Amino acid sequence: MITPATQSYTRTAQSNRPQPTLSEQQTNTIKETLAQFDADNLSEADAQSIVNSFSEAGIKPSKALAEQMSELGFDAKTIGELAGTPARPPKDKPALEVDLKQVVDSLSDALADQDTNPLSDEQKQTLLSDLKSQFGLSDDENLVNIHV
Repeated sequence: MITPATQSYTRTAQSNRPQPTLSEQQTNTIKETLAQFDADNLSEADAQSIVNSFSEAGIKPSKALAEQMSELGFDAKTIGELAGTPARPPKDKPALEVDLKQVVDSLSDALADQDTNPLSDEQKQTLLSDLKSQFGLSDDENLVNIHV
């Protein structure tokens, strides 16, 4: 069902997503990878190697991964920071409400300022960045999130 554009869109917090679990193969990969390192004497290169190994094995950051690493004497957050991986957004981020009519109006106004020629990729990116900024979204967030 499509609702009128004047209704607000609520982006739900990511905490509603089910937490991933680790397969037996992933658990073994974690154990084998961490067995090569000393938890008390990790270098930046060690941390990057651990993160790369997990990434190559398709193991994504999760509560299950952090718990498995903790059981083996390693702190996932410390390794991530040491490796220079970007920080994850807070789990309890409040829902963001955006008036869809306001989004449509802003987009319409922005497009009216453009000539009738097709937009270049750079113009599209600038327009998208401007819209995200106007609605308080970071560059890595989407204007619309649809969950079924």
